[in-house]
Amino acid sequence: MDLNQEREYREYTNTFIQRFPRYAVKQIGKGTWRTKNKPLSDIPVKAHLNGQYYVGVLGKWYPGFAIFDIDEKDPEEIREKLGLDIQNSMLLRSESKDSYHLLFRSSYKQKPPTIRLLNQILKPFANENGIEIYPQANRVIRLPFGHKQDCIDIDYLHLEKWEDKLYWFNKLDEFELKNFPLQQLQFEFSDDISLKPSGSTFSEGRFLYENGLTGPHSRHDSQFKVLYYLYMNNNVPPETAIGLTWCWIKSKHNGHSKDIITAPGSVKKAIERQAISIYSKYERIYHFPNEINNRHYGYITKADIQDIVMISKASLPKTKFIFNLVKYCYPRRFRTFIDLHSDNLKGWSKKGYLNYLDELQGYGIIKRSDSYKVDAFSKSIKIYWKWKDTSQAILVDNRAPEELADTVRACYEPEEFRELLIRAGSERTNAIKGVKAIFEGVKKVPT
Repeated sequence: MDLNQEREYREYTNTFIQRFPRYAVKQIGKGTWRTKNKPLSDIPVKAHLNGQYYVGVLGKWYPGFAIFDIDEKDPEEIREKLGLDIQNSMLLRSESKDSYHLLFRSSYKQKPPTIRLLNQILKPFANENGIEIYPQANRVIRLPFGHKQDCIDIDYLHLEKWEDKLYWFNKLDEFELKNFPLQQLQFEFSDDISLKPSGSTFSEGRFLYENGLTGPHSRHDSQFKVLYYLYMNNNVPPETAIGLTWCWIKSKHNGHSKDIITAPGSVKKAIERQAISIYSKYERIYHFPNEINNRHYGYITKADIQDIVMISKASLPKTKFIFNLVKYCYPRRFRTFIDLHSDNLKGWSKKGYLNYLDELQGYGIIKRSDSYKVDAFSKSIKIYWKWKDTSQAILVDNRAPEELADTVRACYEPEEFRELLIRAGSERTNAIKGVKAIFEGVKKVPT
């Protein structure tokens, strides 16, 4: 693969691939799936995309896609009942005759839904219409864009390569689940953990998962860190995280836990309680796994920050606004128009966002739509930005920092950032003040 293909493949795997704990394969033209009880590697995924055989995967906790599996029914009728169209879904052939996959991406109140929430909302419709909703936590679904999984929509009929199909999938609008009429939601939340663990929890969890317990009386705390790492790094459903952590403690307790020998049942129940606590709390406060955090809140590169500071002429409030705008648009950059919710705009700049949007439109960086999107209090923009190589995104433990200051500190030294401000037109004394605002503990850059 060349560099562009590697980027596209990474985009595909981030969206569709759940690697743990197992997957399934099916030979083309044969009727049975064979389960592979091991993590999914790149070799089968590439074989699927090359049309050699089919691969089926389980769902992530926050899935990047949804599929209605339709057999021997009119797919356009199903699509119309749902309120889906060519702007927010793709209709694909499945393997057998009169079998279709309706592929789309979804949101709930403009946030990523969990696999549980997706199924709670859409399963009643699926049952009523004799179809199935995927992905699921315990049943595999055939990956998109494999052998003979051709597009049916007239706008996409010409697409043959999986890379082209992926490109147009990435341009789809999200289907808003809160407007779906059949939802009946019930949630139970647990409140026995802190809202966000310390910054070292992820790396400690990774170390423990690879090496096992490091001392006596550490099992309970270590289990939490391993569960947190699996949640953040792998985006697995809670059942999968429980199973992986249970296997981990059995094989890597390193003699530091008596309970795993004398009372294994109580150890497993403790893992289950911890997992329920982690997953329910983080679902409630929108503390997403890394890949979902980066896809929803966005990411940015160091080269973008340089461009933004130059455009804003070293004004930190303006830099903050453009930073947040570009960061938000990066994972949505394939879409023709990007919806900007008023809450986001106000969060990026409480008073000046309208003036900043006007300035950016004057520079030719954005083009604003005149109409609001119904019930969303958002306006659409088209953005003309020189997008950088996304492999250069600024990440800390695989996660894009939230704030401008945190992002700058992750990739700039104070002297380097001061010189950038001066090059952008700042007086030296103001540049020094700007550096202090970023590097000396000021929590937020002023708006």
